[in-house]
Amino acid sequence: MRARIVKIYDYPLYLALPGTKLNYVETMITLEKRVRSPIMDGLFYPEDMRGVLAYMHSTGLKRGKGGLARAIIAPHGAWEISGSLTGAAFASAGGRTGKKSPSRVVVMGSIHDNQEEGLFLSNSHSFQTPLGDIPVDQEASGWLESYSPLFKVDDIPHLHEHSIEILLPFVKYYFPRASIVPLLMGRPREQHISALAHALRAVFEPLMDDTLLVISFNMAMHSDEAAALDMADECLRLFKEGKHDELCLAFQNGRIASCGGALFAALLQSGLMDTARPCIPVDSLLSAKGEQGGTAYYSAFSFV
Repeated sequence: MRARIVKIYDYPLYLALPGTKLNYVETMITLEKRVRSPIMDGLFYPEDMRGVLAYMHSTGLKRGKGGLARAIIAPHGAWEISGSLTGAAFASAGGRTGKKSPSRVVVMGSIHDNQEEGLFLSNSHSFQTPLGDIPVDQEASGWLESYSPLFKVDDIPHLHEHSIEILLPFVKYYFPRASIVPLLMGRPREQHISALAHALRAVFEPLMDDTLLVISFNMAMHSDEAAALDMADECLRLFKEGKHDELCLAFQNGRIASCGGALFAALLQSGLMDTARPCIPVDSLLSAKGEQGGTAYYSAFSFV
């Protein structure tokens, strides 16, 4: 007889022969939930519930209020710098309540160290925020993983990267019952952008009524402040004029140097937003000096 492996939460529980009585031996497995703990709480945003709620209220953000965006693009800078723009981006989808409320939020961010290559899904069961843990939609993550071998399930990049984490309290605030599909993109290659674009369409096109797509995106970065501003202005112009093919090309060839531009390009190339109306929730730019003297510009975008 051939033994079969029975699994719970992807852990092998026991070996059993067909026809034998199942023997649940507790010492053989510990069903612990894997939780991704925050690394930037208390630095880029408040570390406790009271602080986060105080920030939301101080900036006028209200649950159940806002627009009906299907996708948003929000910055991942420290809240004291760009949090108002991040809040405005989420508010543009905050009116999706009741039957229109998303049951899943696909949150996509870039890996800052530029060493990894690939598209990385998380194996964690949940991500911790000051407002409570957010469960990971393992089923939807599995659909993406099965779409292309370029998608990998690997928590290591997620453990030290903040581009997704900065946005999660806003997810929990506006959509407290939603799960997330966290996805990180390493050093962007054309094949990764194309794979993500096709996978987003294949997996989520029939699910857009209860899905919100979120891109973590710092718009322009350059060692020269004037050059960074030129890139930011160019990004806004192309977006406003609906020249999305040109915008994608600018992200890919480096004419607009951004953190998350490849993800933005994948969203545009997916075709999911072709019938949506592009919007700028707050028609303003914010900027900040980096630790190494460079300048970053921030804005927010949405598709309704």
